[in-house]
Formats: sequence, C-alpha cells, structure tokens
Amino acid sequence: MSLKDYLIKKPVLETERLILRELRPEDTDDLREWLSDPGLYLYWGKRPGRHDLNPELLFTAANQKPTKSFHWGIANKKDNKVIGEFWVYLIENDRMAKVSYRLSPACQGNGLMTEALKSVVDFCFTRTELQRLWTDVDVRNTASCKTLEKAGFTREGCIRQGKMVSSWCDYYLYGLLKTDLLPEHASQA
Repeated sequence: MSLKDYLIKKPVLETERLILRELRPEDTDDLREWLSDPGLYLYWGKRPGRHDLNPELLFTAANQKPTKSFHWGIANKKDNKVIGEFWVYLIENDRMAKVSYRLSPACQGNGLMTEALKSVVDFCFTRTELQRLWTDVDVRNTASCKTLEKAGFTREGCIRQGKMVSSWCDYYLYGLLKTDLLPEHASQA
C-alpha cells in the first residue's frame, strides 16, 4: 500500500488500550472536554485556535478534502471516548512526514501516547512508503521528549530561540528513520 491508497479512507489503528480513528461529529463533546484546557497549550507552540475552541468546525465540508495527511482521534478502547489527537502531515515527496500529538491532561502519564506513537510509527513504516518521521518539541516539554525516545526517535538537534508554530522558544528536533527500526529495509532507502 502507499499514501495515495489512503487519500479518502483513513485506516483505523488499534493498540492494547487505544483505537486511532477518524474523528466523527459525535466526538465533539469529548473534544470540548479537554481542548479548552490551558495546560494543553503550554508547549504547543500556539494558543487555542478556532477548531480547538469550536471542535464542531472540524466536520465542515472544507475540512473533508482528500489528503495524504492523517488526523486521527485517539479513543480509549474501554468506552470509545476521544482523549487525544494524532497527526502525520507535512508529507514531502512521499518520503518524510512530521508527527504531532496531544492527549487530554487527565489521561497523561500512563504511557498511552507512547502506545499510540508506536502504532503510528509501525503503520507509517510498514504500510506506506514513508522513510523518515520527524517532529519538534519545546525543550521544556520533558514528557514529550521521553515519549519520543521510548518510541525510538533520536534527538537530532536543538534550535535556539527558533519559531515553533507561532512561538519563539528553544526546541529540539527529533527524527526516526525506517532503517532505525526495520534494518532489513536499509537497502531500499
């Protein structure tokens, strides 16, 4: 399969405790519960946007265009409640993509995001042609740094007083290559 196979129908990813799936209008109340939490934006690089404050806007026709990018809701398997979001986007030449994620503050600290991240990494490297995933993380966000490192990402550098989304801060760059996790694919890179 390749990225173009997922232009319209996005896959559902399952882990032991989570389901990563497309968001649906009935998830609006779940999203509203935690998207307004100011702590969520401390290291996010920007303040809450229109879609954060009004999650029902995610389901307008303008947001339903076919795309190679992925935006999953992270649902708890036990009750199907959406407790987070995950993105794979800024895809370049079908080879490299950025990942971003966030989790309801009430659900943090339980390894859930590491579980979700490992699932997304596995999907990207085994079911698409992506060869590299990367992200940027505010240096003060030690929890996210630990999550990335547990999933195999390498800290590749530090940008001092750079612009991360719309904030000026020091931030780390993290990356992961398909060959880091799947060495048998080294000759195909």
